[in-house]
Amino acid sequence: MTLTADTVTAERLEELLADRSIPAVHRTLWLLLWEGELPVLELLSLDVRDVEFDTFGERAAELLRELIGDRESGPVFAVGERSLTWEEAVQAAHDQGHGIHAFRTGGKRSRRAR
Repeated sequence: MTLTADTVTAERLEELLADRSIPAVHRTLWLLLWEGELPVLELLSLDVRDVEFDTFGERAAELLRELIGDRESGPVFAVGERSLTWEEAVQAAHDQGHGIHAFRTGGKRSRRAR
């Protein structure tokens, strides 16, 4: 798929979040980028011990719980026992036709429009 836009629309985000064939690690990252202000690398460096579920929206907290499971430490955005890499995050977004930063941009535009 070719990159087509510098932002992700709310409708497109919903499609991606509903697609269970996309690993939860990517869907969760995209939703947190959409909803928040943290840059990709800061999100990728989060440890499970740093997560306070009540600071996230209901949907993000639900995805985070799914992603973290019963782990008490380690990277939030884990692939096996290691952290999801920048390159993997960029590639997964690209595979869906978006740049990784398009999720933050779309979220910011959505919040401004409210």
